Amino acid sequence: MTVILWAFTLFHVVVGMASLATAVRLLAPEERAHWRSPVALLIAEFMCWIYPITAFVSVRSAWGANEAGHPFALVMILAPIAWLVVMGIAFAIVDFAEDGVLGNAREA
Repeated sequence: MTVILWAFTLFHVVVGMASLATAVRLLAPEERAHWRSPVALLIAEFMCWIYPITAFVSVRSAWGANEAGHPFALVMILAPIAWLVVMGIAFAIVDFAEDGVLGNAREA
């Protein structure tokens, strides 16, 4: 279990840092100008800012649960991945509802 927790901890660190870098990039006016849909931009920002927080809380809770012998440590550390899936589905729904085409919320 310790190896699995370490693997997902490192995964969350890497993805959390990438998420923060993307969130900071989304604050720039030249990046915001590329987005056609303000709702899709809002969802992308929300996903990028919240993921590192959920990952940190999840990792801390999972390691604490593992030390206490709680059987749901693995479920706790997988929760941020569920956050990414749910927000990805929400982003796809908004993107498709805007113009009927997936992947068209941002211009090149």
